[in-house]
Amino acid sequence: MKITEESMNQQNSPQDPAPKPESEPKRSELEKLKAMTWKDRAWYIWAYYKVHIGLIIAALLILQAAATSLYHSTFHTALYCIIINSQSQEEINLAPIQEDFAQYLNLGKKDLINAESNFITYGDNASELSYATMAKVSALVFSKDLDIIIGDTATVRHFASLDGYIDLEKDLSPELLSLVQDRLFYAAREDGSEYACAVDISNTPFAAEIHLGQNPPLLGIIINSTRRENADALIRYIFSP
Repeated sequence: MKITEESMNQQNSPQDPAPKPESEPKRSELEKLKAMTWKDRAWYIWAYYKVHIGLIIAALLILQAAATSLYHSTFHTALYCIIINSQSQEEINLAPIQEDFAQYLNLGKKDLINAESNFITYGDNASELSYATMAKVSALVFSKDLDIIIGDTATVRHFASLDGYIDLEKDLSPELLSLVQDRLFYAAREDGSEYACAVDISNTPFAAEIHLGQNPPLLGIIINSTRRENADALIRYIFSP
């Protein structure tokens, strides 16, 4: 082979680099997701967007809680009654007080009567649940949210000893007192003196419809009730509907 200056220059000159493959155009997130299976999409979204999803869910929950609170603030409590220690074999029926009595008062749609049923044991037999219920009742009384307790003898005596009820002989109007005079129940105050703290509502259609099982069921009005007009109206409703 004949070596020439031209061939030497060709050997010493750098070879042309190999052509670079064309890079694929960058795909958008939507295009990536379209190319995946449903399973891969779910994994991809969770792996890369779980923080964002969590923040969105948290924001929605906060908005829901705020909206619920705002909506509930438009309601008005017309009466709050707790039924304690009803031993009836039939389930408590709250419709007579929450619906029928509400209609008797001609309440609006946003005027509510709150009623619930609980059990409490006293003394050495008191359970943790009983202490929790008594704490709840005490909190409701302290905040002036509770109006009436319908309970058994042990319940009425317990709260009477804490000066928890009004004196019916002194605080009821003459008209109402005349309706319940022969049904008054007396118990001792904190200082030991007895007073008319409750009304025996046994053998009334109201007690029968609710399925009250106390023997007897006794109704007392909380001493610091801020809805005395409606509490008094319940006594009138029970005995002179």
